[in-house]
Amino acid sequence: MLKIYTVIFLVFISFTAIAQVDADNPYHKKPNAKFLNESNSSSENFTGFSGTGANIDVIFHRVFWRINPDSMTTNPPITNVKYIRGNVVFGFKTITSNVSSITFDLNNVLTVDSITFRGARYTTSPAITRSGHIVTFNLGTTIAATNSSDSFRVYYRGVPPNVNGFAQGYQIGTTPVAMGSQRYVNTLSESYEDRDWWPCKADMQDKIDSMDIRVSVPWTGADTFWVATNGVLIDSAIAGGNRTFTFKTRYAIPSYLVSVCVARMNRYYRAVTLTSGATVPVVYNILRGRASGENTIVSNWDIHNQTLIKFSEKLGDYPFRREKHGYYEGLQGAAGMEHQTFSAMAMGSVNSHSTLAHELMHQWFGDKVTFATWADLWLAEGMGMYSRVLAGELVPATGLNPVADLASIRSTAKALTGTPVRLAAFNNSNIIWTTANDEAVYQKGAMVHSMLRLLSGDNLYFQALRNYLDSANGSGYKSANTDSLRVNFERVLNRSMVDFFDDWVIKTGSSATVVNWNTPATNVLAVQIASQTKYPLTSPVARYSNVFGLRLQAPGFDTTIAIFNPALDSLALAGNGIGPMAYNILYVPLSFTPTTVTFDSTKTLTGGSTVKLSTLDLNILDFNVKKNGLVNDAVFILDANSINSVIVLERSSNGINFTEIAPMQLNTNNTRNSKEYYYRDATPLNGDNYYRVKYKYVDGNYRYSKIIKINSPVSATNDYFTLVNNPVKEALQLIVMQAALQNQKISLSILDATGKLVNKLNAVINNQLLKVDVKNLSKGSYIIKIENENQVIQSLKFVVL
Repeated sequence: MLKIYTVIFLVFISFTAIAQVDADNPYHKKPNAKFLNESNSSSENFTGFSGTGANIDVIFHRVFWRINPDSMTTNPPITNVKYIRGNVVFGFKTITSNVSSITFDLNNVLTVDSITFRGARYTTSPAITRSGHIVTFNLGTTIAATNSSDSFRVYYRGVPPNVNGFAQGYQIGTTPVAMGSQRYVNTLSESYEDRDWWPCKADMQDKIDSMDIRVSVPWTGADTFWVATNGVLIDSAIAGGNRTFTFKTRYAIPSYLVSVCVARMNRYYRAVTLTSGATVPVVYNILRGRASGENTIVSNWDIHNQTLIKFSEKLGDYPFRREKHGYYEGLQGAAGMEHQTFSAMAMGSVNSHSTLAHELMHQWFGDKVTFATWADLWLAEGMGMYSRVLAGELVPATGLNPVADLASIRSTAKALTGTPVRLAAFNNSNIIWTTANDEAVYQKGAMVHSMLRLLSGDNLYFQALRNYLDSANGSGYKSANTDSLRVNFERVLNRSMVDFFDDWVIKTGSSATVVNWNTPATNVLAVQIASQTKYPLTSPVARYSNVFGLRLQAPGFDTTIAIFNPALDSLALAGNGIGPMAYNILYVPLSFTPTTVTFDSTKTLTGGSTVKLSTLDLNILDFNVKKNGLVNDAVFILDANSINSVIVLERSSNGINFTEIAPMQLNTNNTRNSKEYYYRDATPLNGDNYYRVKYKYVDGNYRYSKIIKINSPVSATNDYFTLVNNPVKEALQLIVMQAALQNQKISLSILDATGKLVNKLNAVINNQLLKVDVKNLSKGSYIIKIENENQVIQSLKFVVL
């Protein structure tokens, strides 16, 4: 949805609920396909904000509304008062046992005349009770079993509440004098105003699986009134002075996306064939009275049939292709609203290509995939705002400038310092649609998408979005939260994105990065992160998980690369997935040698700058290893101006065959004009230990330091084994003193005091402790003789108690 008040603000929309339909066959009910929450990390109550209908799943609604924009009278007549009268059938399935009462939402200014259930009509308490905006219907019986299907019908009437700030609901408007001062009725239920004009279960996670909508209007001929609502027009029967329009929708829909507009309208019909071959019916409803200006509206709306095709190519076919796509004019309180299958447009926005693209995108992000609570509104609105960038790229006929639009979005988003993209407060419409909240949701949400696209590259970015939108692999026709989107990006990128989403979606602020660079060899760029500064300094993020661009230029060359910098001293080439992670210095092979490298922040919230250094080489000042009791301490020192790379300590028993021990750690407490790395070898080899450091040179290849030899202490008698327990009762324990014995086969012979063999067994040494069972030996003195390859290597005396 795009909200407008004194001025046109930004794009706004909402989404809720869950669904039970298959992506390929939305008319087929899919049981228990309600809500995708990959990590269950969110804290909201997943039964919905109001808590109504917690014991049922709404399967269908059959609704009837009587609406007359001209008189808007009650009976007896009250002139110039907006009014609605109707009834709503709740078709439901129990999801708990022993259901004896059901709650639903309806504003307390509206009257419930009666409720019918199983042939009986109820009009008063105790069958019907009300508390605030919640109605409780006591069934008069108990439905014992879960998964039991039943229905009841609510008859109601009244004058819906007036506009209250951002809360719109059910409103009456009048066209300008030049258009005939014609009255019309429209609805806008986002965020909590569905209950303001019709009884429903306003649960963010229980989509209505199907609806039949009947609307009766006065009819005096010559198309007095027409009805725009969700789904497919099935019938429009005229009887006397009334005409009843019947629509059906078989796609799951949340209650707040249900809409109706009654007005004098001109209609236009189209059909769009998607690249997949599917054909989508297209319907336009335009308020009468514009004369030649109507042709301009139709022409502009036709352009977005091409946008429909291009969005379908990127995101999967238009989600409601079996029913319709289109726009209808007659919205108040917003520039546009993505009423499912049929987006509403305000009179002042009918020719706005950014709004038209925005509401069209919501048919995927918001209508097909809604969100579990208003906290995750950004899942719809962030992509809705980013749609103007995509539409400008994909359909030049829209006249949208993707570069300028993204720059404007980024400028607004950068100015937000204290409001998270994922809302922390969303109790009512006036909280949700405050300027800070909606700019974070829209502008920063769009920038999160820009950053994800820069990081992933187009192929993986759109693949992750398709997976998220797909019923089989993601959230299709269900509701979702931020984790749902994150998980789908993790799957295509093959790495955790928890820190990235936590920094940019859950928390606040932004950052600036200083990048050091050099060209150590022909067609090679070396990049290192010099520093990162966060804005504001009070930001709760310790260090931002960043993606940014670097523009590389040389005579005849100009290109931009993406760099992923998730943590201190970690960075990788991005833009086509994420390449191997480098420690401190990233070497990028190129087809040319850049002479200029500048920071490109056009697609990211990360600002920054670059510094060219004369060399990124390591300047080794010292390497030493010293004994420290039974351990060996290694120290490796670099010049303070060195841009450090991977520093790994290696060890050998012969000075020839080396193996890695671990990366050496930077001593952050070092106050000298140098960079000092250290590592403590707590388990040195017995005998000689040879150490060296492996480090990455500026050309991207590994180099090695000098080799240092250290002797580690061993047993004074050069014993292979020593006894742990002596005397012993059940198990004799021996420590293996020589590492050379590991994985070798030995034989153990136990002799009594006379030298007689009393037991013999074989063993393979696979750790430093060897246990021998002696509980069957009699008390006395014994000798254990240890042999290796038929040679006695050691004999030890022990006593059994």
